Amino acid sequence: MNQVKEQWFNAAKQVLSDRIKTAEKAMKRAQEAAQGEEKSSAGDKYETARAMSQLERDMNAKQLDQALKEMTLLEKLDIQNKTVIANGAAIRSDKQLYFICIGLGKIEFEGESCIFLSPSSPLGKEMMGKKAGDSVSWNGQTLTISEVY
Repeated sequence: MNQVKEQWFNAAKQVLSDRIKTAEKAMKRAQEAAQGEEKSSAGDKYETARAMSQLERDMNAKQLDQALKEMTLLEKLDIQNKTVIANGAAIRSDKQLYFICIGLGKIEFEGESCIFLSPSSPLGKEMMGKKAGDSVSWNGQTLTISEVY
């Protein structure tokens, strides 16, 4: 199972790496668009276009900052096998595979899906401290934990 966990961990790093690249490219495009606007006789149009480009750049800068912070957290994560659910644990339940690390949502990898949860998410909090054989009630369903690693 350690190999599978390592693969999921690397898949999460790849998703974050892609997000970082996308945000950097989008910031660059927005900056170029702002700088490329030529002043015309319609001054308001020029100022509006520059302001919109700046807003887009700022939004992408926030996304980049968030992705970089998440990457730092992920790189510091201890993914050694666990017996109790904690940050860095992979959980197989009767319904789904989960990885407690950062909130990336569902990722498909090699024909299997895994939900990446933040330990501070509602379901992540509910799972913390549980072990194989325990159950968690969530959204009107009961998840039975079959494995923690």
